[in-house]
Amino acid sequence: MTDRFINLELSQARWLVIFSYLIALFLDTMMIMQNANLLIPPFTLLLQMYWSAQFLKHTHFVSAFVLGLLLDALYQTVLGTHALMFIILTFIMLRYRLLFRSHSVLQQALVIAFYLYAYQFMGYVLFAPVLEETQQIHYWIMPLTALVFWPLLALSLRWLTQKLITQ
Repeated sequence: MTDRFINLELSQARWLVIFSYLIALFLDTMMIMQNANLLIPPFTLLLQMYWSAQFLKHTHFVSAFVLGLLLDALYQTVLGTHALMFIILTFIMLRYRLLFRSHSVLQQALVIAFYLYAYQFMGYVLFAPVLEETQQIHYWIMPLTALVFWPLLALSLRWLTQKLITQ
């Protein structure tokens, strides 16, 4: 499978990246207000994984740190814990991003589900959440919901990026 983003530079899609992060923060805020954050994956993490896989010349650790700090403020957790989790997951993504990019979107969704299980496990260890039985089921099923969201997110961002490049 050929990769369509080999020649994409961050400077070409900078505003799309920033705008997508703002939309993701807005969606995460809405999920918290609706108490759906146990079942719906954090869109900021999904976008961090997507953009870190697309731009080969950048490490994205600064954006992972900033997005993690913003999620710490949003979730009202200890400052730096989400930033640490985002940086760890971004490091793992950077190690395997060429292999990740070579997969189809459905295979990428499976890999993202494993990343989100690692995110959930780190959150369980760092935050030790007190969850009721139904909340525990939602907490551990959340990475599986990313199997639905990832193809929609990846294909729509791929389409937007191609539109941006052809203009």
